Amino acid sequence: MRIKFAYDKNKDLEIEIPDRNLLSIAHARFPDPVHDPVAELKRSLSNPIASLKLSEMVDGHEKVAIVVTDMTRYAMDETVSELLLEELHRAGVRKENIYFLIALGTHRPMTHGEIEQKLGKRIANEYAVYNHDCRNDLVDLGCSSAGFPMKVNRKLMEADVKITVGVIEPHLFAGYSGGVKTICVGLAGMETIGSTHSLKVLSDPRTKLGVIENNIFREFLNEMAERVKVDFTVNLVLNEEKRLVAAFSGHPIKSFESAVKFTRSCVEVPVPEVADVVISCPGYPKSVNLYQATRAANTVVLGPRPVVKESGVILIPARCEDGLGDENYYRLMSSFASFEELKDRLFTRGFAFGEHKAYILTRILSYASIVMSDCEIEDAILKKIFLSKISTLQEGIDQILKKNPRAKFLVMPNGVNTIPRLEG
Repeated sequence: MRIKFAYDKNKDLEIEIPDRNLLSIAHARFPDPVHDPVAELKRSLSNPIASLKLSEMVDGHEKVAIVVTDMTRYAMDETVSELLLEELHRAGVRKENIYFLIALGTHRPMTHGEIEQKLGKRIANEYAVYNHDCRNDLVDLGCSSAGFPMKVNRKLMEADVKITVGVIEPHLFAGYSGGVKTICVGLAGMETIGSTHSLKVLSDPRTKLGVIENNIFREFLNEMAERVKVDFTVNLVLNEEKRLVAAFSGHPIKSFESAVKFTRSCVEVPVPEVADVVISCPGYPKSVNLYQATRAANTVVLGPRPVVKESGVILIPARCEDGLGDENYYRLMSSFASFEELKDRLFTRGFAFGEHKAYILTRILSYASIVMSDCEIEDAILKKIFLSKISTLQEGIDQILKKNPRAKFLVMPNGVNTIPRLEG
């Protein structure tokens, strides 16, 4: 069978796998995007889940904080923000009592120009907009029941009404992103972010991609949201082209759970059995650097159950024209002469803040090999972090079939946002 999928911004890859060797093609299936996104958002705001409408929740004298994601995420921010403002002003809230908080987490501050692109020029210039600082101006809310420190943005806590906007998509720690994560990570202090991105959390068997039930990280987010007293969330489900499929607004937890239930029906795909080889394509823009491109292996091994055989192969076609991406993981992994030494260091002694990517990659490599294809990064650089490289994806397929003519292939055209689930 010939299979074609997006590889780069302006280029597709076409491969051929014999029918007898093709186990399945696992691809997220979204409904058609809504014809009128504004109408869908208004419907969601007018029919909130387990919550009062925003206009019934506020009065003209209260301070309102609207929390939005930063430039690394797209959430229809200008459109959603304008509709939220319309709702708030209808309830009598004055412009000077509304402000926006950019949920940066540990990322750099956004420039005024970037904020204009994110929220639109009108909002950026007529309303107060603040970049979060994870090291300063924080409020200490104590610790969670699991012992995680809860430090959060001071301006958020000064608001009488707290609104957050996010996108629902698979997430390695939280099961699915969106909901209160925008606040509980995006507006958290460095100590909070570091402790929840630690060996304790990532090695916990309850921390799984695509799983929100009994997930230690998600439980922390929900507990912190209650401590912070988040009032209202807007959760968007976007397809692979970033077009709106559905919106879920209302109660911070219950609206999120409804959104996840819907998203699961789109991105979680049944596969009949584990494969010898999984071809997982990150697609553009995840393909621009190695840090992002290797996320295509996460859903293969770290989802509900691995879908590649132990000691199997994960093939990732990605150009990686921008190189390694964040280099903290590479610096750490390449400092070890052997993979066993690296495993011992990360699995027993843990890792510093910002090094969790090294731990994730090492966990995957402990289970299966990662082979990059159609990649601009030199072989010698990849070998230093225990990855392999083949010139083209088709060459990789042909070599595997030459060694094992009965090898079974699972193909994931959008490996980052598709969660394969073993049947039975």
